[in-house]
Amino acid sequence: MVEQFINYIHHENLFHSSQRILLAVSGGADSMLMLHLFTNAGFSVAVAHCNFGLRGSESDGDEQFVSDYCDQHNLACHIKHFNTEEFAMQQGISIEMAARDLRYDWFNEILEKHGCEYIATAHHQDDVIETFLINLSRGSGIKGLSGIQPKSGLIIRPMLFTNRIEIFNYCTRMKIKYRTDSSNLDTIYKRNLIRQQILPLLEQINPAFRRNALKTIGNLHETGQLFHQRMSEIKAFVYSEDKQGAMIHIDKLLTLSPLRTILFELVREFGFQPEQIGDILDSLNKESGRKFFSVTYRLVKDREYLLISPFTEKMEKVFYIEEDCTAVSFPVHLSFDKLDRNSNFKFSTHPYIVDLDLDLLVFPLMLRHWQEGEYFQPLGMVGLKKLSDFFIDEKYSIPEKENAWILASGNQVVWILGKRLDDRFKITPKTKRILRIKLAL
Repeated sequence: MVEQFINYIHHENLFHSSQRILLAVSGGADSMLMLHLFTNAGFSVAVAHCNFGLRGSESDGDEQFVSDYCDQHNLACHIKHFNTEEFAMQQGISIEMAARDLRYDWFNEILEKHGCEYIATAHHQDDVIETFLINLSRGSGIKGLSGIQPKSGLIIRPMLFTNRIEIFNYCTRMKIKYRTDSSNLDTIYKRNLIRQQILPLLEQINPAFRRNALKTIGNLHETGQLFHQRMSEIKAFVYSEDKQGAMIHIDKLLTLSPLRTILFELVREFGFQPEQIGDILDSLNKESGRKFFSVTYRLVKDREYLLISPFTEKMEKVFYIEEDCTAVSFPVHLSFDKLDRNSNFKFSTHPYIVDLDLDLLVFPLMLRHWQEGEYFQPLGMVGLKKLSDFFIDEKYSIPEKENAWILASGNQVVWILGKRLDDRFKITPKTKRILRIKLAL
């Protein structure tokens, strides 16, 4: 495998053998094998390990394992602790995205301070397929379906020549020790669900599914290169920027086809989602003033232009959820399932899953930020409590309070997402119909 590893690096021109590489090592089988291959190939490396503090003593055990390995092999090892949950709350993003942002910001700091040229991650072929399926389920454009690339800026992925089974088999054969992340078994995470349940089903349909999927992803990547060349020409035709933000000329835009795809590619860098494009297109032939929001930007339909500018007005962020809605992907990922109350029903105890009495809700539900002076009745309590007092008791920082999302029914708070349900909407012996809501990370 060392020879395959070296050949892949040369074939993809990932780095020069004289350069020092920073290896992102979690302690799992894939990253420990990557570390083994780099050192056995004689490349100059340093190790970076992130302790995200999400799995308690297990996270600390991973840190100690990587640290001990580096001490035994005389390798430079950089370790950083992160308060990932707090950062995710402050930024209004998922735990997964928070961990990604934190680690890559820190990796870039190490590159500057310690003379490393590239960051190497241990992504392998199964990661490519899983990411493809996740993006496919989200309705991603061609970029999202083009796969994880061997080299992206300062990030290299030298393990894309192999897959998970080969990694575990080689580690076993060579007696390479590694740590197992227990959270990899939790199917509440989309990637784990795909890995454990969906991929095996696809392989029942076609045993060659993984090989064929990788071939398709490669084809999409090459098609994407042509597509992005064309998009550069289109952007020069319809798009301009000034100090106030970006402008898309509506009349010029309407001469193009396929319009939905082109508009999404123009606004995606501002955080707008595929699900919003239809509504934006519907506004093009209507009166001026309609507004659309991403997490950080606002798009306004003006007379001649779509105007895009940074968004900071908290109270304008209100999203409506109709009774027949089954899922929303913005500003957070929520799914909705209607259940009948029967003897087999079991309450959810997971903080990201709540069960509500459907007949007590008034639609459309509202997804919004909290408002000063609002009250709710925390689950299990008799009286009302100010949201501001709840946040103080929960030790929320100011950014965490500003970024907290509330699900409301009429003027009543139903759920502080991921934190506390309102007692007035809980399941009781009188409940006949149940609305189960899941918050995806």
